[in-house]
Amino acid sequence: MENKNCLSIKNLQKTYKSMLGKETIALKDINIDIKNGEFVSIIGPSGCGKSTLLKIVSNLEKYSGGTIEFNENLKGNEHIGFVFQDSVLLPWKTVLENAMFPLKIKNMANEERLKYLDELLEVAGLSDFKNSLPRELSGGMRQRVSIVRSLSYDPQLLLMDEPFGALDAMTRDTLNIQLLKIWEKTKKTILFVTHSIDEAVMLSDRVVVMSARPGEIKEIINIDLERPRTAEVRNTEKFNEYSKYLREVLG
Repeated sequence: MENKNCLSIKNLQKTYKSMLGKETIALKDINIDIKNGEFVSIIGPSGCGKSTLLKIVSNLEKYSGGTIEFNENLKGNEHIGFVFQDSVLLPWKTVLENAMFPLKIKNMANEERLKYLDELLEVAGLSDFKNSLPRELSGGMRQRVSIVRSLSYDPQLLLMDEPFGALDAMTRDTLNIQLLKIWEKTKKTILFVTHSIDEAVMLSDRVVVMSARPGEIKEIINIDLERPRTAEVRNTEKFNEYSKYLREVLG
């Protein structure tokens, strides 16, 4: 199962047209296969189309050419979770109520799903905060709630658009480890956008490096670091070699 593709993107193009008819190419000739259970990060300069690519995969935005093919078990948006840059929690609802919200909307709040949600909250370190409101949580905790909420209905593919970008470095490093724990438990396929090279190396099986607009894939790098990964891996020579190489590719 792990060797099968979760999705295949072939010759993907995205062109924006202004009211005056001027065309801007945002994405050009994007080709990549994402395997089931794989953690793939996308890095590149601001404005290169990283977030646009995630929106296209999630069907929040249309593409101009090429194809996107999902595997037979991944049909429709109910099998895709999306974690945005902001946690976008409902301020009047508790942690548990926010995490349950997709289940309520989809009429899926059965005993099995609630048990799974409890397990996710425990792995994310949120079990003691189920009755807390978002204003009582730190920024990192709110993002953890957002991740759990996106996984509550058990999607096969999780799209993450710079979810830790607004956090301080120490909090970000801590959440990287917690995200890896969640990923190792759930075995989800994750497509992760980040501006942090070290974060991409820390999390990923592969890192996709994109060029400045029009966004094209410059290189895809396999990250051959032992799993499960701990904070100590950041201090290894191999980790630093990957980070240095990615910086060179980015230019």
